[in-house]
Amino acid sequence: MHNKLEMAQDKFMEGIGKLAESVGVSRFIAQLYAVLYLSDRPLSLDDLVERLKASKGNISLNIRELEKWGGVKNIWVKGSRKDYYEADPDIKKFVLKKIRSGVQKRIGQVTDMMDEFKELINSGNDEMGDEDKMIVKTYHEKLKNIENMKSLADKALMLADKLL
Repeated sequence: MHNKLEMAQDKFMEGIGKLAESVGVSRFIAQLYAVLYLSDRPLSLDDLVERLKASKGNISLNIRELEKWGGVKNIWVKGSRKDYYEADPDIKKFVLKKIRSGVQKRIGQVTDMMDEFKELINSGNDEMGDEDKMIVKTYHEKLKNIENMKSLADKALMLADKLL
């Protein structure tokens, strides 16, 4: 590969890595996907080791994660016993699926936190004075705002499903 092309690919991988990290995705996984996405042919684990300067074990582990996400697939190459991989070229589908998964996880965490919060504020209601009961009432009103936001996120996920 020409030096200028390799430099351009490195810049692209660096940018993708930073972007992924900013949304909570592993920098290395994003860079691995970027190498495969830019490649005009399937790449073996050895090719990826050479290109990313990482261990075969690390690449293998992260390739499996990308396979789970639907971002890459294992490709058979006639005459070779090595494992080869290529990126799913439909980057929109892959990215939306990953964003959807992350949002679902966060919604689950918020739901669990809210359930625990509700249980705690309701558990001593019989023993509370009027002032504390007013605070509990205010908390419930504020929780409704969070539930509305959660509902909006659920609707956004349904829209993402339609896009996929």
